[in-house]
Amino acid sequence: MTKKFENALVYRVAKSYYMDNLSQLEIAKQENISRSTVSRLLERARTTGVVCIEIKPPSDFALKESEEKLQEALGLDEVIVVPASVGESSPQTQQQLILDVASVAAAHLPSLLEHSRFIGVGWGRTVYYTAEYLPQLSPSPEKLFVPLVSNASLRNRFLQSGESVGRYSGRCGGQTYYLHVSMRQPGEPRPIAEEYNVAQIKEYWNQLDAVVISVGAPPTEDECYMAERMTDMFGVTDLNPDARGEILSQMYFSDGRPSRLIGRNVAVEAFPLEELRRVPRSILLAAGNYKAMPVLYAAKNRYFNTLIVDHLLADEILRLHRGGTVGE
Repeated sequence: MTKKFENALVYRVAKSYYMDNLSQLEIAKQENISRSTVSRLLERARTTGVVCIEIKPPSDFALKESEEKLQEALGLDEVIVVPASVGESSPQTQQQLILDVASVAAAHLPSLLEHSRFIGVGWGRTVYYTAEYLPQLSPSPEKLFVPLVSNASLRNRFLQSGESVGRYSGRCGGQTYYLHVSMRQPGEPRPIAEEYNVAQIKEYWNQLDAVVISVGAPPTEDECYMAERMTDMFGVTDLNPDARGEILSQMYFSDGRPSRLIGRNVAVEAFPLEELRRVPRSILLAAGNYKAMPVLYAAKNRYFNTLIVDHLLADEILRLHRGGTVGE
């Protein structure tokens, strides 16, 4: 078959499949070709531009209303509320809520980061999974992605900042500068090469025009992976009960005071929370109702200006803002 005639066949097959809703088997019988040929022609239709598929994040009036209320209540630049695919927020549904937020966040991040050159990436499950859903973008060598916190675990991939920042830069076509420092005891000096690495990352931190971060609940004995790390590093008795949340291994309290955790087992290099206030685009990703208080206080402390959350968490934040109590 000549290319000219095959182009016509590509168009007919694509129209039958995408517009007439015929199955590949029905098209094969109609065109007197094999089903594998139909599959090949559909792939060609997509790669040559005969078929252009656009997937848009879901939106409806109720979500827009929540976004506007949250934006006004918390004084934010932008809020994106994600429809949850589960009916309630619980430990059993937490993973699904994270994936809901991560998939929609990934659809918005390319435009949110479009004009940013120095981009910091935090840690946590939602930040990590968002990279999996990011589209593969064209090379952007002018963009530099850097970690905002050093690794704090030898087993937990969600706390490996190098892995997360590499995934973001790879998907967004940018460059990466890694923070290669060893886990050390507080007070232990670093090798000269590590001191240079830390000094260089701090120079990049001073130039940040965007960050992507997540938030943790105050560590308690029944908290998830972050609590396990915190209690192992510092012990429950070392943690202030007035803590309202955790970002980049740093606690913040009801009076707005941040506190870098310096424990007995390991010291972590991290971007100072108070410096988040000067970053033009500070994007916070969060999923699950137990994040409501941390998000609310992080907003009061002006640690972020762009929020992406599931609709269950959005409702819980608004309830707390109106004067509700935790666990009601």
